[in-house]
Amino acid sequence: MEKNLLIGQISDIHFVNKNEKLFDKYDTFTRFEQTIKTCNNLEKTPDLYIISGDLIHDNETFYSDFFDLCKGLKKPVYPMMGNHDKRNELKKYVKSDLIDQHGYLNYTISNHSLEIICLDTAIENKIEGTIPKTSMMWIEEKLQKTPNKQIIIFMHHPPIEIGSVLFDHIKCNNGNEFIQLISKYQNVKEVIFGHVHCFFEKIINGIKFSSCPSASIQYPIDAKSDKNIQLDTDGYIKMIDYNQGEISTKHVSINN
Repeated sequence: MEKNLLIGQISDIHFVNKNEKLFDKYDTFTRFEQTIKTCNNLEKTPDLYIISGDLIHDNETFYSDFFDLCKGLKKPVYPMMGNHDKRNELKKYVKSDLIDQHGYLNYTISNHSLEIICLDTAIENKIEGTIPKTSMMWIEEKLQKTPNKQIIIFMHHPPIEIGSVLFDHIKCNNGNEFIQLISKYQNVKEVIFGHVHCFFEKIINGIKFSSCPSASIQYPIDAKSDKNIQLDTDGYIKMIDYNQGEISTKHVSINN
């Protein structure tokens, strides 16, 4: 196995078709085209891409165009469920080994020196998230079987509050149980989530918890209410660089 791995993380695209706009305002179709172009122009190309939820915005017919565009990334693409995704339709576009026996998009990427665990936290047609009992058992089994590799866990909903009145009430509702579980394993190094459309980072029990900002729009973390919010239309790709046992991250702006 190679000792280095570069992961490109894209999150919360909220893709809509070419003739539509998100919230009648944001052209997320063009933004995803720009995202792919930015990825292909990076100085160092990621070995794989993880798209950590809210691939599309509510309408399952958007997946066809979305995955057609994904082919332009020219590297393996690993999609995840978000609260705006449609699980049954999304599963038609992913390989069967990315779906667990209960129908959730729980999977590992194990053919690297760094172990990657992707966890499905979506409750379909609800905004908040959860980790079902079967998924909690699944992740515990994976952790028990992987004692000798460093581990990063990707999930859509944050398992913790980030200090946002917009998102803290719609986080993963059993995040404390999840944190208690993973804290037993010293080789779990990072948990990276989407959903919150902003930058966040915190260390808990020696594990780094951080967000991947949206590729499309950002919400102010310090907003006092959901009224008259001024959104930031800059988009970002998160780069996770595993090099000789060390993990570093940075954010790359998507070129318009």
